[in-house]
Amino acid sequence: MADMNNLPGLEVADIIKALDGVTNGQVDQAGTTMPLIQCITSGVLRGAAVLLGTDGSEGRPVAEYEDMIKKLIANDVLVLTIGYPVAIAVDANLVDPSAKDLAGAGLKRVCELAQIPPVLPLGSLDKIQNVVTIAGAISGDSGLTVPQLPIVGVDAAAASAQAVELGNTFLGLGVDVYVGLLPFEGDPMAKAAELGLKNGESASFKAETDLGLLADDIIAGLEAKRGALAI
Repeated sequence: MADMNNLPGLEVADIIKALDGVTNGQVDQAGTTMPLIQCITSGVLRGAAVLLGTDGSEGRPVAEYEDMIKKLIANDVLVLTIGYPVAIAVDANLVDPSAKDLAGAGLKRVCELAQIPPVLPLGSLDKIQNVVTIAGAISGDSGLTVPQLPIVGVDAAAASAQAVELGNTFLGLGVDVYVGLLPFEGDPMAKAAELGLKNGESASFKAETDLGLLADDIIAGLEAKRGALAI
């Protein structure tokens, strides 16, 4: 497993600079998140998922995380990782530019133009403010509110108090959250609520025990966001 104390991480400025590679230098404004917005509104990308995790102690097999990430990028969802999922993505070579070959046609094209992998590492959880900054920048550049954006938060094993706190932070910002719980007998939604997750005024959470089904829920949720924007 990659060193959790030395995770690679891109700053917001790094991501925006890379996205400039997608722009048409003759007519497009550089230095903004507009290339990402245009990729989403044009249908090249389905949206973005921020995959976070506090650690790997929940007992979820690493292969299940990997399969979920691969399913998302294969369906043209740009994945940003922070915390434990960064280590998983590093070990699976998903933060390598060559991983573009696992992506859907639209995301693969973005990766080639911007020279980025389909999974972007944001570093350890102390970089969580970067997620807020990115969401705010996209909202400001697009003129859309954060709840309208095709962006979701994902925690594949929301078992710790810190994970629940971060999930509620996302929900409070208006970002829908998808959580994966270890298999158990009972209602995942009720369990997630029992752990402390609370729907926000303009965002809600969805819980599943099967990460394949959770990926399907994420894709459907992004499509619903797109449908509401008629894109």
